[in-house]
Amino acid sequence: MIHYRQVITETYEPYPYYSRKSFYGKCKIINTEGGYSYLQSYDTIVAYRKNGVVYRTWGDWSATTGRHLQVFGIMGKKEWEKLPVVSLPIDSPFSR
Repeated sequence: MIHYRQVITETYEPYPYYSRKSFYGKCKIINTEGGYSYLQSYDTIVAYRKNGVVYRTWGDWSATTGRHLQVFGIMGKKEWEKLPVVSLPIDSPFSR
């Protein structure tokens, strides 16, 4: 079976909710043609969103990534840890 990769349509750095001016390139949101939004914290895809539902792809937590997750709708460590860790979609541009 052939799986075609999602095509990236937009990449941008979101604006922080707190007093900092910027994430200084350490946080990116990557949108694809298939309606997926991926959250990249540093060099790691930590979550993705499809149809308003957030999926966790990274099994850890850090304070900095927690600040990045706020722009993706995750408001704290407890909420993050309730989400199960899942694999990236097979057609993700980041899947191997």
